[in-house]
Amino acid sequence: MKKIFLVVLIVMIAYVIFVLINNDSGTIESQLVVTADQQPKNEPIDIKNNHILKPPLDRASERVTNKEFGVFITPSTSPIQPERFQGYHTGTDFEIFPEEFNQDVSIIAICTGGLISKRTVSGYGGVAVQACKLNNEPIIVIYGHLKLSSIANINDELETGQVVGVLGADKSIETDGERKHLHLGMHKGSTINLLGYVGSEPELTSWIDPCLYVCYDS
Repeated sequence: MKKIFLVVLIVMIAYVIFVLINNDSGTIESQLVVTADQQPKNEPIDIKNNHILKPPLDRASERVTNKEFGVFITPSTSPIQPERFQGYHTGTDFEIFPEEFNQDVSIIAICTGGLISKRTVSGYGGVAVQACKLNNEPIIVIYGHLKLSSIANINDELETGQVVGVLGADKSIETDGERKHLHLGMHKGSTINLLGYVGSEPELTSWIDPCLYVCYDS
């Protein structure tokens, strides 16, 4: 009987040890999984306010109140009424402050590069077009709704912060009847594209959101 009892006791002890080992292994594995889950994840780099480019006006962040980059505009839903355009906005609109309504509002170059075109364009009035580089890649910068006669000369090399021109008068021929504001567009590449709106969202990939670079207060 003693031998049988010892055998049973040994078997029970062995079983308890086996269970404890397995439980410990399971606990360790769970801890490893939790530890892996708790590792810090890579956060996207925030390129806003990186100051590579310069805002076209002072207090730039306060001026973006109506039409941001990529917003879909229709005559019935536009924050600006009346509205004659429809599509995805290819640029960012910078509004004036009330005290600037009857003042000359200078627009400065957001980057260094040559002024390659200035003209009157339907929907804009006066437009200045500058060729620049961003991260060593060519871009075209569009300054819309300027007083044409105020714009710098074609082929002038504009330095960052240099005056491009002044905003056109409110709802005049200088702005093609639009309110007094700046439409700033940034198009990838070296081909001039003056579209203020595109018909489909995928077309926006050819454009750059200006607020990634210039919607900060200088």
